[in-house]
Amino acid sequence: MRFLRAAALLFASSVLVAAPLRGQVPVDTMRPRVPLPPPPLADSGRADSLLAGPARADTVPKDTVKSPIAVAPRPAMPEVRGRRTVWDRDALFASGALTVAELVSQVPGVTTYFAGFIAAPTASSWYGEPGRVRVFLDGVELDALDAREGGVRDLGVIQLWSLEEVAVERGAGELRVHLRSWRVQLTTPQTRTDILTGSENTNLYRGFFGKRMQSGGVLQLAAQQYSTTSVRTAGDGDGLGAFGRAGVARGRLTVDAVATRYSRTRTATKRNVISGTLDPAAIGAFKGIDQVAYVRVAWADPDTAAFWAQLIASTSQHAEKNDSTLAAGDTVVTQEQYVATVGVQRWGARISGSARLRSRGGVQRVAPALRASWENRWLALSGVAEQGGPDSTSRVDAVALLTPFPWLHLGAAHSVHAPEDTAVGGPTRTTSRAEVGVRVWDRWITAGAVRRSSSRLLGMPVFDADYGPVDVPAANGLEAGLSGRIRGPFSFSWRGIRWDADGPYRPTIESRTELSVVTGLEKWLVRKQFTLRASAIHEWRGALEAPDGAGGLDRAEGASTVVTMLEIRIGAAHVFWYNRNPVGKVYETVPGYLMPRLVQLYGIRWEFWN
Repeated sequence: MRFLRAAALLFASSVLVAAPLRGQVPVDTMRPRVPLPPPPLADSGRADSLLAGPARADTVPKDTVKSPIAVAPRPAMPEVRGRRTVWDRDALFASGALTVAELVSQVPGVTTYFAGFIAAPTASSWYGEPGRVRVFLDGVELDALDAREGGVRDLGVIQLWSLEEVAVERGAGELRVHLRSWRVQLTTPQTRTDILTGSENTNLYRGFFGKRMQSGGVLQLAAQQYSTTSVRTAGDGDGLGAFGRAGVARGRLTVDAVATRYSRTRTATKRNVISGTLDPAAIGAFKGIDQVAYVRVAWADPDTAAFWAQLIASTSQHAEKNDSTLAAGDTVVTQEQYVATVGVQRWGARISGSARLRSRGGVQRVAPALRASWENRWLALSGVAEQGGPDSTSRVDAVALLTPFPWLHLGAAHSVHAPEDTAVGGPTRTTSRAEVGVRVWDRWITAGAVRRSSSRLLGMPVFDADYGPVDVPAANGLEAGLSGRIRGPFSFSWRGIRWDADGPYRPTIESRTELSVVTGLEKWLVRKQFTLRASAIHEWRGALEAPDGAGGLDRAEGASTVVTMLEIRIGAAHVFWYNRNPVGKVYETVPGYLMPRLVQLYGIRWEFWN
């Protein structure tokens, strides 16, 4: 009864204040065998969505389509229906998110903290634990190299615009985010231009070019430049991102080299602008680069092949520059990563093994991992075992999903994470989750419970040096959600979580409500050259507490925020308008750091096949 009362309270509070959000109902594309109502946005979950532009697979000559570039393995983690776990390229740009941090914040269980607008630092937590979100780009893990982050990766620095797909793996103890970079498959050159402007003196430009050669070769180049100015809070700046791929794919073999580079500047961020004592440089100014490059040899497609293998050699670098060039006084952290992965799949079973060698500052560490999954019509099982991950923690994660009827899903997940050095990493931590999903009149109702053992949290030192590691007791949380069509093109989704007690770095209650409409006016426009998406979202987040270094707590009060979005597609052109916090709410997600007000962003994305 306690659970039902809490779920009902969460749902009622969201519905009463709900304003309609970003254009999609969360729909799981990882397990297609249980039918759902057609999603309001095109999100097939296919591995390659590059033919979704004006040149489609059924309208181009066969000899212009070349073997696809290899992709990294995307684990098939069983998931209760009713939420999105995969975004293809179309869905990424229609989501309204400008960064990976903003996109991942839409996943139930993730809480993202912002110190300001898009140039300011961010931190993300999973079930209230900062740093339990891991990110992999084409199989290369993107570790936290910046010492200021304290092991909690700033997801806002990871380039979203250069991706083709984002898939999330909701383990009990951590969230794993798998990124697949943009690919092209046609010999017809593909070009695209994106332009965005708006509040906070924001201007953003993107350009894409991609082409496959008759020999199977590939050349892809892309770049993004943005600048923004925040008068009230500072923490603004500019950034120049670049992406490139060169290689060849013939038959099952792919050999390619990929590089992504993000050069950025950020002014010092002000704190306590409207309350307390003003700190004009609470987060120091930054000027530097983050870059990742790899060379890969891959055999066969991990999504479909009975046997596949990949070898990757990569280097990642975080550098802070004192001037326009790297000098002796600069801070540079470089890490090499070598990954060997092999996998097989047959009769519903998938088994893969990997060895990941990290080399940084003369220290080398190997992290072997084994993954296995199996599923049939009624049951799906998945397990992961990893020895010595990025923080020298051994991990064992297991997930089970039982579907006795198409309208009933029963899920369970359990994780055991054991730090190698308990004096630094804290005690072994366990997390368990039990869920149920019921389909009623083509709407999915989900409910669940989360149990988190006592553990040591990493903290969020990127915002304040006092926000360091802290030991916390066990905690229990209740989750609930509802998603589905309302009528015609209108859709609705809601999800919320409530914890049984206050705790550092964790709001007690969170809620997200979305109402959207997507229509192509098919009754009148039979050529399918028009799409209209309109949506709005309401988010509620409870108060956040963090240690102040003097035995007390800093506190950011809870707040509700609204976002609306409108996008119109005419042929290959997408015109969009985002309206964030239109009511001018004054609020913070981290104590002392004021969030922007009345942010309007608008622009166009236009794709060409020459």
